[in-house]
Amino acid sequence: MELVNISYMKKGQILGFFDNFPHSKVLFTPIKKYYFISYVYWDERDSVVSQEDLEKMEMLFNSYMGREAFYRKRRSAEMEVRGV
Repeated sequence: MELVNISYMKKGQILGFFDNFPHSKVLFTPIKKYYFISYVYWDERDSVVSQEDLEKMEMLFNSYMGREAFYRKRRSAEMEVRGV
């Protein structure tokens, strides 16, 4: 999966477009020092977006925006809370 394009929106939100889901738009919202997916404008022509796809999209997007270290730190803290 690759990030194909982005489009800036209001309030710091950014739409992301991915090659595996060419007809769907993914809305990223900033929180602290990284971005997370707040909404997926899913299109019926695309396959269903799984939890694994969402995590990969977040990682790709944060990497593209130079926020990968902050995102990884968040993910590791989340895993500690879950006890994984």
